[in-house]
Parts: sequence; structure tokens; C-alpha cells
Amino acid sequence: MFYFAGEALGLRGLLDETWLIDTLLGFEEGREESDSDDGHLNGLGNQEEGFEVVLQARRAFSSDWRSWIIGRVVTGGDGNLGLFGVGYCFGSQNDSSGSEVNLVAVFHDSEYANKGFGINVMQAAASGLAATNLNGGLRSFGIDYSYRHNINEDWQIYGEALFEYFSSELRKSPIVCNNYETEVGIGFIYV
Repeated sequence: MFYFAGEALGLRGLLDETWLIDTLLGFEEGREESDSDDGHLNGLGNQEEGFEVVLQARRAFSSDWRSWIIGRVVTGGDGNLGLFGVGYCFGSQNDSSGSEVNLVAVFHDSEYANKGFGINVMQAAASGLAATNLNGGLRSFGIDYSYRHNINEDWQIYGEALFEYFSSELRKSPIVCNNYETEVGIGFIYV
């Protein structure tokens, strides 16, 4: 199945009764100093946008797809991120609609960590923040809730809420204002 969702273009399909494979080409928006209302990013410069490739696999514990293990790899010009966890689907539908929840552990390499949360020497001088070079490893633990509703046979509306609790390594960064991050999103998927 080919689909388009927000800033991403992908393919999705069942490999057999218990394997779901997703591939996705996504657009990473980057970051601007003005993204922080309180000036917390002043002096850090703007980060360029770019493309990322996402490969995801789910392995269901049974053919009814009520529970599964999940793995996802995100790679691009700014490093790599991996996500591993377990998920559960609520309800009895088998048409990719309904609610699901995933509990995950997220890992990244040092390049990906420093793109989002590191501060190089030039940024430190311009911002007054301490230079920070982060290591790769555990990024966070998270919980992700999503809901899909079929509008018709070609379109779905998609909503997602994410809570991510950062590791102690990530919390070393002066850019990190909280021990956690939350995101809420909505979009449409053409199937």
C-alpha cells in the first residue's frame, strides 16, 4: 500500500500474516533560533532541514494483530535513531483503523544526539551556554498513542500523542528544559 502522511511518503504492506513492513521518506523541518519563545535557542543558529529514511517492522504475536513487537530505524544526513518496543491494538477491527499504543526504548548515535541537543564551541561562544558533546546510546523511554479513522476507502484521518522521558545523558544538555517531551499531531493518509 502506498501512502502519504503530512511530510512523508511511504510504502506499507504485510509480508505474511504476522509481519508488517513500512518504508518511508520523510522531511525533517530543522530548527530555528526563533523556535523558542523564551530565547533559549538564541546564539545556536538555525539547523537545516533534510530528508530521512525510515524503515519499520512489526511482528505480531498472533494473526489477529492485537499485540506485537516493533523496531524502527531512522537514518539521514544527521545520524541514526533506533526504536524498539511492544504494542497493543484496542478493538476488533482489522482494517488499520482504531486505537493503538506502543511502549518503546529509543536509541541514537552521537551525531543524531548532538544535532538536536549538542552545543559546539562556536554555538557556546555565541549563546553563552556551555559547550556540550553528547554520546550515543539510550535517548529515552516513551509511550505513543495513535488513532486512525477511515473516512472512506481511500482516506484516513490520523492522530497521535507521544510522551518521551529523556535519559540522563540527554538531560546534560542545557537545551533540554524538561526531563521529557510531548508531541501531538494530526494528519491525513491516502491509502
